Amino acid sequence: MDTRYILVEMGNYFDTVLKPRIAKVIYSKDWKNGKPIARDTGISHCFKYIRLESYEDTQNNLTLKDIGNTTGEAGFQRDYLLHYWLDFEAKGSPSLLNIEWFADPTAYKLKVKKPGTDEYVEKAVDLVETFNWLIGLHVEHLDRWRRYDAAFKRETDPELPEDTSTRLILDGPLKETDDGAWRFRKIEGYTLRTPGDQSDRERTLVIWRKLTGDLEKDNLMLDEWFKKYRLSTQDTEFDVVYVNGSNNLPNLRQAEETWKVRLTEEHFHQAMWDVED
Repeated sequence: MDTRYILVEMGNYFDTVLKPRIAKVIYSKDWKNGKPIARDTGISHCFKYIRLESYEDTQNNLTLKDIGNTTGEAGFQRDYLLHYWLDFEAKGSPSLLNIEWFADPTAYKLKVKKPGTDEYVEKAVDLVETFNWLIGLHVEHLDRWRRYDAAFKRETDPELPEDTSTRLILDGPLKETDDGAWRFRKIEGYTLRTPGDQSDRERTLVIWRKLTGDLEKDNLMLDEWFKKYRLSTQDTEFDVVYVNGSNNLPNLRQAEETWKVRLTEEHFHQAMWDVED
């Protein structure tokens, strides 16, 4: 029978005591003088640990623009700092979700204070895992990052607007290669339209990609990636498709004025910050 559990700890006790203790029990049941007595008595186990951003880390990752001197009463200045700065001058700070950094989902970082010290280190934030939690995704398949490359050419297309005479196409097949400039990661699963109601599921596909800055090539590679894996936003395999970065995928309007293809950055931000009352 599988056993599942959740442990919560804070401070450096987690790194110095709790995590090493779990690792030791997994490796061997009995220890003496810091060494395992038998190496075949461990517990078949898989565990992962998740660090939550602390209040201090959030403050230390706020980046304020240079707005010059503010004048006026102390109460006004305090209100200005708490509202205007957070809404406008601190917008784009790492701890307030800088969506421009979503161009490379593996490169999002925060400065994190080491427990018990005044030292700060940069730590990568797992945007993929965080987004899964934010939307309540029940993961059924989590693919690894895959790299792709392709050659390009232009062809004449009479149906294009008058100011454009050619369109970009692939010159040959889309190739998966270890040094490809384009990276994709696919996550499949479902969310619950009504919390706790397993009978009302919403089949969900999340596509993460590393953008190169060339919008035309990035979107062409996304279209060809969908073709390569026989995926379509217009069939019934998935109810919702999330993609980071602006794209040209065909979209379908759903009930309650929602869309099937959704921009990951927008829903990431909404899940973190949109609250009622």
